[in-house]
Amino acid sequence: MKSAPIFSQRLLIVWVAAAILIFACSLLLMGHAGREGRAGRQETTGANAFSRSAIGHAGVADILRRLGLPVQESESGSLAKLRTGGVLVLAEPRPFEGGDNLRELLEAKTVLLVLPKRRGQPSVTHPGWIEEASLVLPFEAAWALHMLVPDGTVVRQDAVDRWTENDLGPVPALTAPIQLMQSARLRPVVATAQGILLGELKDRGRRVWVLADPDVIANHGLAHAANADFAVAVITALRGSRGPVIFDETIHGFVTRSSNPWKLLFEYPFVIVTVQALLVLLLLLWATMGRFGAPEVPPPPLDAGKRGLLENAARLLDFAGHQPIIVRRYVEATLRDTARQFHAPANLREAALIEWLRRVGHARTVTLDVAEIWGRAGGLQDGVRADPSLLAAIARDTHRWKREIIDGPQRHSRPR
Repeated sequence: MKSAPIFSQRLLIVWVAAAILIFACSLLLMGHAGREGRAGRQETTGANAFSRSAIGHAGVADILRRLGLPVQESESGSLAKLRTGGVLVLAEPRPFEGGDNLRELLEAKTVLLVLPKRRGQPSVTHPGWIEEASLVLPFEAAWALHMLVPDGTVVRQDAVDRWTENDLGPVPALTAPIQLMQSARLRPVVATAQGILLGELKDRGRRVWVLADPDVIANHGLAHAANADFAVAVITALRGSRGPVIFDETIHGFVTRSSNPWKLLFEYPFVIVTVQALLVLLLLLWATMGRFGAPEVPPPPLDAGKRGLLENAARLLDFAGHQPIIVRRYVEATLRDTARQFHAPANLREAALIEWLRRVGHARTVTLDVAEIWGRAGGLQDGVRADPSLLAAIARDTHRWKREIIDGPQRHSRPR
């Protein structure tokens, strides 16, 4: 026996159509978001390699390209893009700005980490410009430094007397406040008595340089030729002969995802939805699959035919105890119907009618006495349960008497 479906066919079609529509809209929105992201790089004002604002780093990337260095702004898989001699530039990462993977990126073989210093207010009249720049809180610079050296501190000075350490050669031109750092784990490359501007950490085969003040590589700082020379000297000292310079921009929230929607299903955070969809599918299969063991016997369906109606009515009458009155009414109705068929005189009383039917039966050689049947039926009392066999005998004899008087006793000589 087939069980009723969980959902109607119309509802199931609506759900499937809605799912297909949502999936198509998702693909469309993902493609639209990618176009917006590419357009948004043209107007970014943050401290990243796409920004041409005063605090951006597009200028230093352009200088390196003009010098013939392979430069790339990376929005995904930065570690995989590093080849032998390459440098990974992590410029001004800030907390809550997409820097969740900063600790992993710091495991690259050669890294230049630039601490954050300024943030800008975007201009409302000139896209890509800033109205004004303000210093970030010291803890933001310390957060980035602690990713590498937990004991490091960040200090800001109005001026420096002189650079007591300078292994690079070019002297930077910095404006107040000058941001420096202090740490026993960093080897000073460029430093003063107040702190370190450029420090080095060598650990487990990796080489990390930390630049405390980003004004050296920021677009506004490159107006001083000394800063441009200093920035090029830093990259040249870290880079091998043919290595690329990778500016990682995932730490600034620029992330390019695969254009293949099937691949996206298994990438974070979409993989969470994929797992949930698989669980829903498994539950649906579990709910619709066949059960083990013999099927349970369902209750008998309600018979809506005449037979079922009569049987139900008989059960109700039997439960109420009205069998005697039903049999007596049956006998009475049978006698009146027979009298009608034989055109009995009208307005005969009960006793006269019985006598008239008895004479007709005698004339037609009926074997049963209608008066005797009527006497037995008249003795039945409503509300008093009688022997079922007695009731059945009265009803059977009444039916037989009617058949004999109508058709003759020869055709109905055997009791039924």
